[in-house]
Amino acid sequence: MRVRRSASCKLAVVLVATLGIAGCGAGGALSKSSFASTTTNGESSTPSSSTPTSNPTPTPTPSLSYQSDLTATATWLRSTSVAGDGAILYGSSKINPYYSNLAAIGLTRDPSSYAVIQRWMQWYISHLNTSDVWSLGGTMYDYDYSNGAETPRNTADSTDSYAATFLSLALAFYQTGDASAQNYIKSIATELDQIGGVLLKTQQADGLTWSKPDYQIKYLMDNCEAYRGLRDLAVVFQSAVGDSTKSALYNAAADHMLQGINGMWMNGSWAVYKNSGGSLTAPIMTKWYADATSQVFPVLEGVIAATDPRSVQVYANLNAAWPGWPSLSYNAQDSFPWILVGDAAAMMGDTARVQTFVQSIEAKYVAKGFPWPMYSAEAGWLMQLNAYMLGTRPL
Repeated sequence: MRVRRSASCKLAVVLVATLGIAGCGAGGALSKSSFASTTTNGESSTPSSSTPTSNPTPTPTPSLSYQSDLTATATWLRSTSVAGDGAILYGSSKINPYYSNLAAIGLTRDPSSYAVIQRWMQWYISHLNTSDVWSLGGTMYDYDYSNGAETPRNTADSTDSYAATFLSLALAFYQTGDASAQNYIKSIATELDQIGGVLLKTQQADGLTWSKPDYQIKYLMDNCEAYRGLRDLAVVFQSAVGDSTKSALYNAAADHMLQGINGMWMNGSWAVYKNSGGSLTAPIMTKWYADATSQVFPVLEGVIAATDPRSVQVYANLNAAWPGWPSLSYNAQDSFPWILVGDAAAMMGDTARVQTFVQSIEAKYVAKGFPWPMYSAEAGWLMQLNAYMLGTRPL
């Protein structure tokens, strides 16, 4: 995600000592190209393959305002960021389908928003490129928006993350259990396969995807989202469509991608990206975006478990470099909410920091009517965070 702009008792001791966790668990307007020129070489040590396991369901804390925050966020998003034809807007003059997908994933946590989600998905399907500037098909462009007029920009920030997040949205919508939602997802199986093909076509020999064919950088953020999208599409084909062959195809691609992501581990941190020559760029942890924020994506997207020692290590690194993040200290460097970091903290089981973070977001955004730079994708992450802290499982 380019948010402008994705066990043992021994482990328990580490969690308590370094993270403050009890027990024996989208950003500024920058493009990816703004940091891709700072490549430094690093040698990767390939850890053993990790089979992702489910993150723990937190103990519900209904005395806090999680439900009211979720409802308020959904209401705000529906009333301010949805165009007449169902497009979910970025601000007031852009349609960034990647952000829209993240917003819609959050809305799956609010039953009052199911109609909005389906209209967005219908918009996305109706705007799929059959041919495009990358010779892929199944892709999506960004659009300018003005007084109801939508003009394609004939480009996008990426091809992998746009496709991946729509596939994750499809599963999230299906898993609401709503009959209409499930029937709709079944009805677009052909299009979902076409969108999944975007990931297959851009996946390279090491298992990773290019950001897009004309921007050959393999981002940790993007590939974690792409991994999640592939796994989610495999579930859709198995559970909703009953096509075990397609399910196996996408699971195999996800397995290959997992190997590539594991290869981005650099002895204590994840590489921010891998360039076309195969060199890895290590994070500079004092740099909030994209370096520090990228480190939470493997746990955020369920690539590896919260209990994996690598998850523990990078989360400890984040808290050491940015101890004030629950109070939004990163806003001195990046003014955006970065709510996905709170989602990752929740998945790590760090309830104390999450509670502080939610209170900070409430004071700066919820209580003030969601002023900019709160926008659609951030709202989506906020709805997911509040739903997770209410005791629901992460998507």
